[in-house]
Amino acid sequence: MSKTRIIEAVQNLDLESTKELLTTKPELLNVTDRGNRNLLHLACSASYEKLELPVSASTRMVNFLLDRGLDVESTMQVGKEECDTVNAVWFAVCRGRNPAVVKLLIKRGGTPNGLYAAGWYEDLPMLDLLIRAGADLEVVVGFTPFLACWCWKKFEAAKFLARKGANVNYQDPKTGKTALHYGVEKEFDPALLTWLVRNGASPDIEDHEGVSAKMKASRKRNKRFLTALDA
Repeated sequence: MSKTRIIEAVQNLDLESTKELLTTKPELLNVTDRGNRNLLHLACSASYEKLELPVSASTRMVNFLLDRGLDVESTMQVGKEECDTVNAVWFAVCRGRNPAVVKLLIKRGGTPNGLYAAGWYEDLPMLDLLIRAGADLEVVVGFTPFLACWCWKKFEAAKFLARKGANVNYQDPKTGKTALHYGVEKEFDPALLTWLVRNGASPDIEDHEGVSAKMKASRKRNKRFLTALDA
């Protein structure tokens, strides 16, 4: 019962109840939910807006849990690969979508993590916050954040990452394809392909089969794709 109560208290950003429960049973600090999220992860996932609370409710709860000894860098595995680990910052980006908590966690030593999540939501201010804090633009979880956003058709996020210095010629390790290869294959708006070329993408890079984006475009009936690459 106590475990359920403290999880609910943290999820509801109920600081007074959380303090009371931990005073009575300090061992509850190490509680995790069925998804193996600890109390810090849960606090960072809580939406103060949905709870109709001020943003300070989030930051106070997170500060309290950190002060009680939870590790700002405590990680959780979300996939099969070693790189598929996330920390409290990721939960604040992806679940809580809370820049105030992200800033707090980073200030207290958290590694900026969550470019993929911020890109998926096309949350440009969050992307900017993470990049300014030192997030790795070229981290690879399958694709880089730029190529992932491009293939997800999150074009504003992809453009933002490109303008911030992301490698627009990054090649998919499995296929050797670049963003331009995928853009031609998926027949993205030719204007997007032109934008990418003008921002450093090369249509002449060959994939693992020796085919370039320009060669792919030349094989299409609609010559707008080939023209777009000659920007």
